[in-house]
Amino acid sequence: MAVQRVQRLALLRCLLAQVGFHAVGALYRRFRVGAVATSAQVEPYALAWQEAGRIADQTDGPLWAVLGDSAAQGIGADAHDAGYVGQLRHHIEERSGHPWWLTNLSRSGARAADVVATQLPALAALPVTPQLVTCAIGGNDLLRTPLRHLVPTFREIISALPAGAVLATLPQGLANRRARHVNAVIRAEAPPAGLRVADLWAHTGPPWQGKYANDMFHPNAVGYADWAAAFAEAILCPTAAPHENSDLEAWCLE
Repeated sequence: MAVQRVQRLALLRCLLAQVGFHAVGALYRRFRVGAVATSAQVEPYALAWQEAGRIADQTDGPLWAVLGDSAAQGIGADAHDAGYVGQLRHHIEERSGHPWWLTNLSRSGARAADVVATQLPALAALPVTPQLVTCAIGGNDLLRTPLRHLVPTFREIISALPAGAVLATLPQGLANRRARHVNAVIRAEAPPAGLRVADLWAHTGPPWQGKYANDMFHPNAVGYADWAAAFAEAILCPTAAPHENSDLEAWCLE
């Protein structure tokens, strides 16, 4: 609840700067209705991904493990698999020519410290080694976690992710100064650690109209297409050596 209050205050400041007092009331009412709608997606989307994980556990074929927060869950899109993960899966399967099975270890509301505390251990405990690991995290940290804590946590994530994993930069639109600071660390330190970087920052600039859910915080399916494009750019044309068990390099777009 504290995170939501901070987000609301930041949103109000942004709205006042852009449209003035007269339009803020209507926009804020839209935000409140949208926030209820996206909150209602959290449980059914999580259950849908859990079911997908159970199917993956019983199926042969390449496995993709997803780490992250509500964006990885698809919150804001009309269906759990209409977010960036579902759209990216379509790109990967279209390019590779065969199905990929997916285990989504993300959690709505997660912060970078949650990736270290719970998601990375869950990744290590998987019975099958994934051929692809992706991580997009930090949006919930930008308004809450001091940089003196957030940057070391990202360094822990960078050191713990397996070689060939894809780590996203933070997107534009929320606490941009702090996001730039974290992104500089990711861009400088992830590639030497053997990771690929999905540059969400480069793919998520304005104009933003039509790209957000009614809560004006989560992307909708159109906005998530930009996220999928950032990951596809990193995965389909890797600049770092892929995981030794991966066949991704065979279908680079270039």
